[in-house]
Order: sequence, then C-alpha cells, then structure tokens
Amino acid sequence: MSNRPISPDFAAIKDQIEQAHVERAAYLGQLIADGGVALARAVKRLGAAMERGYNAELDQRAVEADAFLRRSIR
Repeated sequence: MSNRPISPDFAAIKDQIEQAHVERAAYLGQLIADGGVALARAVKRLGAAMERGYNAELDQRAVEADAFLRRSIR
C-alpha cells in the first residue's frame, strides 16, 4: 500500500476493496483446510482398504496351507 493521502471520495471504495481481500484470504484459507481434511480422510480410507485386502490374503494363504481348513470351507 502507498502512503499517499486518499481522497475522501475514494476512502469508502478503498475500505470495500480491503474487506474483499480479507474475505478472499479467509475463503482460500478455509478451502485449503477443507482440502487437507478431505485428503487425510481419503488416505485413511485407502489404508483401511489395503488392510482389508491384506487380511483377506492372509486368510486365503492360511486356508491353502492347512488341509483341515481347506476341507471345512468346501
């Protein structure tokens, strides 16, 4: 910003422009925060899905390795 004196006619306009800059900064900050929360939630869901797949694979390997379990499932 400059240190030049502002005409009284434009003081109200300058205040509105500054308010718009503050509102835009607040909006962008909230948008970034919401994006971070959504990203964290997506990573958490991805981890849970990978864990379920890993557990299913371990169960499948246990069934294939044990003859008793193989007979009980079929």
